[in-house]
Amino acid sequence: MTGLHADFRAVLFDIDGTLLRATRRSEYREEMCSMLRRIFGTEGGLRRVDFAGRTDLSIYREALETHGFTVEDIRTGLPQLKAASVEIVDRMSREGEVFRLCAGVRPLLEAVSGDGRFVCTLLTGNLEDLAMAKLRSVGLAQYFPVRGAYGSDAEDRNRLPAVAAQRFLDQLGRDLPPDRMIIVGDTPRDIECARHHGARSVAVASGFHTLDQLRIFQPDALLPDLADTEAVLRILRFVAS
Repeated sequence: MTGLHADFRAVLFDIDGTLLRATRRSEYREEMCSMLRRIFGTEGGLRRVDFAGRTDLSIYREALETHGFTVEDIRTGLPQLKAASVEIVDRMSREGEVFRLCAGVRPLLEAVSGDGRFVCTLLTGNLEDLAMAKLRSVGLAQYFPVRGAYGSDAEDRNRLPAVAAQRFLDQLGRDLPPDRMIIVGDTPRDIECARHHGARSVAVASGFHTLDQLRIFQPDALLPDLADTEAVLRILRFVAS
């Protein structure tokens, strides 16, 4: 990657509630239930699972474990889950809008991806193929050339920053200290996984958690959303300095 500063920071964005929000949420979850029935013969308790900040592996485990399925069973079914998830997003996108960008996202990604002080990547609970399908559906995939960490890498979200750090080393040839990683997300679990790794956290109240709810978890920075590009850039420049 050319033009990258020697002391660059990695900005790792969550997707759901941070970059985009579902506009047909109930229809999308119904499709996910149908997918589980096709692959595992049951949707389990998926309708009762709270998705916020969770990895897909942990969501599927919670939904299916009371029906006798283990994490190993779910991992065995990952190829089918990935393909079916992508097919759902692609098909629904052809029929109409499925996801809508959160405020300020595109201008911010333009600014971050064009700044040699930053590497723009992902840390999301989504399965990797599903994450990229969602981004393609709203025209954001081009902003994330460096592979980050995904819900198909580990069930425990706290393990994902270390996965991303290893991928930076593999792809960029740079060993990135935890305090030069900035995790941007909309849930307490995003803050927790940053703290677990020693990374910095920027919390945004663009999902289902309010500013007051997020403030309790003491992120390094807290914003109502990503609408003010210059304000977000100032935070990114100084929060990991």
